[in-house]
Amino acid sequence: MRKKWLPLLLLFAFLLPAQTAFAAPRADVTDNQVTFDFPNTATFSATISADSDIASITLEYGNIQQTCGEVVAKAYPDFASGKTVQVEWTWDMRQSGSLPPGATIWWRWIYTDSAGNESSTEIQTAIWLDDVHDWQTISSGDLRLHWYDNDKAFAQTMLDAGLEGLRRNKEQAGLTTEDPIDLYVYPNYTDMQEAILYEPSWTGGMAFPDFNIFIMGVSQSDSTWDQNTVIHELTHILVGHLTFSCLGDVPTWLNEGLAMYSEGELDSGAQSQLDQAISSDTLLTVRSLNGGFSELPDKANLSYSQSYSITNFLIKTYGQDKLTELLTALRDAKPIDDALLEIYGFDSDGLEDIWRQSVGAAPRAVSAQATAMPTPTFVPTYVPVAGIPLAVTPTPYAIPTSSSDGISPSQDDNRTFIFLTIAMVCICLVLLLILGVVILGFVVRSQKAGKNG
Repeated sequence: MRKKWLPLLLLFAFLLPAQTAFAAPRADVTDNQVTFDFPNTATFSATISADSDIASITLEYGNIQQTCGEVVAKAYPDFASGKTVQVEWTWDMRQSGSLPPGATIWWRWIYTDSAGNESSTEIQTAIWLDDVHDWQTISSGDLRLHWYDNDKAFAQTMLDAGLEGLRRNKEQAGLTTEDPIDLYVYPNYTDMQEAILYEPSWTGGMAFPDFNIFIMGVSQSDSTWDQNTVIHELTHILVGHLTFSCLGDVPTWLNEGLAMYSEGELDSGAQSQLDQAISSDTLLTVRSLNGGFSELPDKANLSYSQSYSITNFLIKTYGQDKLTELLTALRDAKPIDDALLEIYGFDSDGLEDIWRQSVGAAPRAVSAQATAMPTPTFVPTYVPVAGIPLAVTPTPYAIPTSSSDGISPSQDDNRTFIFLTIAMVCICLVLLLILGVVILGFVVRSQKAGKNG
């Protein structure tokens, strides 16, 4: 459930061999830089000189992340030909989708003069981050924490939470990292939300496993919540590392269930809501939890709590090794039902049946058994992360660029009803118009007949 960025991306390991196709970098490129209007644009610019008029210029650019293949993004900026030219091109994140704060952007210029000589600059890099705030960094082991507008004691507390999260995930779930992970902590939710484009106002944090980055805002009132958010987000990064695949996907209930499991037991409020859903038989189906969680706060909170309970049941009943096998099977592109059958001997419906029995819930309804997996609710496609506490959660809204494919069944029904109502009204109006014309015709004929008589 990760958003895929439109800019085409490339690792240095792929980039460096490609330089051999060009002449050695020359010293006739000056003012080679990138200027950020964070979080909207990155503008690349340079002054390029050659022995004869420059005929063509290409900008190759992208950012470093885990990716499936060698792809290079190219831009062809306009310029006035001459022996010395100034060139610039702007990468507009508002059109492509924004990068996470802390992502590494790379670029190089390739240019040809009128004599056919082709040269390239060395690869340059920059960190995609605002320069408004006084960012500070503290690190330990595989975790680097960046923050501002808080003291070092606060930063150390958050870093310790991250280190605890690494320990728990290694011991409880066998999840580890081979590369450093960067955490960017904003002093409030507003600053965090302004650092990334097109995210709903209830977002309290985000994980970007492909970048080894996660970001979060601070509640300013609940230190325990904030520390659990660190652990939650960190788990998404580790799950993303283990299951990275260009073909497979991890169902949301498992991804979020593992993140909740790493935090510890459910708090009393979440447990109470889950117990109420069990007693009133208003639990969500496991298949509905494969996709996006609801944008409604109560239903979303139940989705998280239920995901925790299902994941906890699998680990406690069958052991961590089998869950690791499940994650590996999903990485290898097995559908969730096939993976469950292979490892546990039951599919999603079978899992729901035995889980319901374990928590004392009523059996699945027959209608739920015959229903195919529904279309996910209209929600953002980022992996949801620990959000703002319910007490301060604003009403969520949908991402403006999302397609209508995510409309829920109830919304579809409402739209169908409205459409049919409008159609019936239009038909009635047309019939009334025809009837009026007929009556008017009779009246006119009667008047003419009277005159003729």
